[in-house]
Amino acid sequence: MDKDQEDKEEKDQFEEMIQGLIDNKYGCSNNFIDLSTVTGLRDNIERENQSGNLQVSGTGNKQDYQQNALIRGDKIKWIDEKSVNQFEMIYNKKVGNFISHLNKTCFTSIKSFESHYANYEPKSFYKRHLDQFKNEKGRKYSIVLFLNQDWQAEDGGLLSLYPEGSAQQDISPIGGRMVFFQSDELEHEVHPSFTRDRRSIAGWLKD
Repeated sequence: MDKDQEDKEEKDQFEEMIQGLIDNKYGCSNNFIDLSTVTGLRDNIERENQSGNLQVSGTGNKQDYQQNALIRGDKIKWIDEKSVNQFEMIYNKKVGNFISHLNKTCFTSIKSFESHYANYEPKSFYKRHLDQFKNEKGRKYSIVLFLNQDWQAEDGGLLSLYPEGSAQQDISPIGGRMVFFQSDELEHEVHPSFTRDRRSIAGWLKD
């Protein structure tokens, strides 16, 4: 595929997510990242998990931070924005391109983003919540990239979205799928996986 075709496909993905946000309060793009990169990112989180480098997650920030497995049970590792890992570089570049497109076409004022790997062991979950901190309003949009291979309905692990005034939306965490929504507006929930670890990257676009 030549660069013009790649650029067009990328733009179409970005527009698909933006239009979904406008129409349904969330955007979704399958195959947002190519399969080889998804595999590389999944290998990264698996390696970090086996090495004991994932940290138990918490809720809140700064003085409000707390760990509570009854609310949230994933383990995380932040991704360096200047990472030299080849797969993290591809991910960071793609998200950067999406931010540029958002700022240019939707007049948003996104200046940065942050992301972390999230590993949910079987039966772990994240109860319904918003991504916006009460004492910090910098997160404007949330993104979730799923890294799971051959995920099936019986595996569980759905991401449920709760748009105000609309029906609950359940999204299967299929590898390569990206979900995009406003951090301070759309409540969402991660349901338990029944069979195996559920892996993803969660990110936030900030002004």
